[in-house]
Amino acid sequence: MIAMFVYDREQRELESLKQLSKETVAYLSEETLELYSFSSHRAALDFAAQGETLDLACIRIRGKEEIRLLRLLRKHFLQLDFLLVADRAVSPMEYLTPDIRAAALLLYPYQPGQQKQVWEIFLKDFLAKRNTDGAEEMFVVENQSGKIPVPVAQIYYIEVRERKIYIRLRNKEYVQYGALEHVMRKLPDTFLRCHRSFAFNTHHLDLVKLSENAIYLEHGIMVPLSRSYKASVKEYIHGLGRR
Repeated sequence: MIAMFVYDREQRELESLKQLSKETVAYLSEETLELYSFSSHRAALDFAAQGETLDLACIRIRGKEEIRLLRLLRKHFLQLDFLLVADRAVSPMEYLTPDIRAAALLLYPYQPGQQKQVWEIFLKDFLAKRNTDGAEEMFVVENQSGKIPVPVAQIYYIEVRERKIYIRLRNKEYVQYGALEHVMRKLPDTFLRCHRSFAFNTHHLDLVKLSENAIYLEHGIMVPLSRSYKASVKEYIHGLGRR
């Protein structure tokens, strides 16, 4: 799955960007496209602050408010690839900066066919990067929607409930059938069992409260700690202290 954020203040132009993104992904990839589109600046800012999983973003730059949106998105999504469609009246000094790091640029107005060409190059570069050995480690969720690659680093915890596996990200959850033991074999050793039904990503660990039988992850996310797994969690914490 490819998650894409699209923003343009003008609804007609936004619909054009959405259609082009769908056509380009369908042409170059067999992956499904999850599209988040906005013409409201406030709604776009609110969405960016939620920290949803995103791979790509196309932003039409008309002024200062889009620059603020770009910086907020980069703050929350360090690996996000930007395609910027910039009005020529806006100085490139505003958006071609190290803190924004655009992957592709299209100046508006553009020549016929130029928009499609830039989109294809942008998506090809993204797909090539994803398929390289150095690409971000992915966990593939398999369910009725097909095979969905999920960045391992964005997984907070895994839960098994009623013969289903729930893969929890910060603001999203994926579900598939299976056993926790089977899933754990596919994950790196940064995941630690803390309960017969839970395993958490230690990279997101915030606090362990043994007296409450609780483990707190970043952003206030809590998972239970059972008596059977207290020893292994204590051993992990003590190991951190010795580093």
